Amino acid sequence: MYKNVANGMHKMYIAELGAVICTAITLIPIIGTIIGGIGALVFGILMIIALYGVGKEVEDCRKAFILMIIGVVIGLLTGIPVIGKVLSLASEVVSFLVIYLVCTSLGKLVAEAGDGATAALGEKVWKLHFIATVCNLILQVLSWIPVIKVLAAVLAVVVAIFAIVVCCFYISFLNKGSKVLSV
Repeated sequence: MYKNVANGMHKMYIAELGAVICTAITLIPIIGTIIGGIGALVFGILMIIALYGVGKEVEDCRKAFILMIIGVVIGLLTGIPVIGKVLSLASEVVSFLVIYLVCTSLGKLVAEAGDGATAALGEKVWKLHFIATVCNLILQVLSWIPVIKVLAAVLAVVVAIFAIVVCCFYISFLNKGSKVLSV
């Protein structure tokens, strides 16, 4: 019934998992940065392709696809002096909106397919991602204040660890949801 959506959701799962692995690889000096960066680009493109495909059948995923493209453009502009910091905040909000739209729309389909637990996981993911986004936004703004910059950096590490956990839940949601919808 939802085979194309399931296939797209599985591609999203692979893209997210690959992106996490690439992030870990970038921690290796020099060669890891190159390999991880190339991999992140490849998996980012896969995510865009997957969202485009799912968006043909799920309206909110089409919106998520458009927002992801906007997010890429904003991301490219964050290096511009003066407005770069504000664009970085906008990029954070756009990233949250993509996760929200994916989790809510695909969560509804998974619930309709009879898997309430996986649908609830999708809801948990976007709510936890919202918390991480708000914390990141606050910490980014606080990092602009010289006196608080060090404290903000330390707290950013805690929020980053929290965000990794949320990402793992998101990967699990995409994996489980794709299996449910492929039946």
